[in-house]
Amino acid sequence: MKVLKFGGTSVGSAERIKEVANLINDGSRKIVVLSAMAGTTNSLVEIGNYLYKKNHDGANEIISRLERKYYDEIELLYSTDEYKEKGRELIRLHFEEIKSFTKDVFT
Repeated sequence: MKVLKFGGTSVGSAERIKEVANLINDGSRKIVVLSAMAGTTNSLVEIGNYLYKKNHDGANEIISRLERKYYDEIELLYSTDEYKEKGRELIRLHFEEIKSFTKDVFT
């Protein structure tokens, strides 16, 4: 069995994600490992650093920027309103969880 791993640059944009999808959808069995989109890990580290310093405004600014990036890519990635809405809902749920860390209870 093949194991295919794609790094952040390989899935860094909707266009690149579509290219990866074309590569892996050949009908053969495989394990596919995907990294976070390019820049995501650095943003999460930056958010963590702001939270460590109790700088909620700084953390929220990075969270908002990252969230916007993901919403923008959803619009480019999917062609139907149904799939765009499913993508937006998934992003909303994940970022709701990330934003919860900016509440005083967690920091």
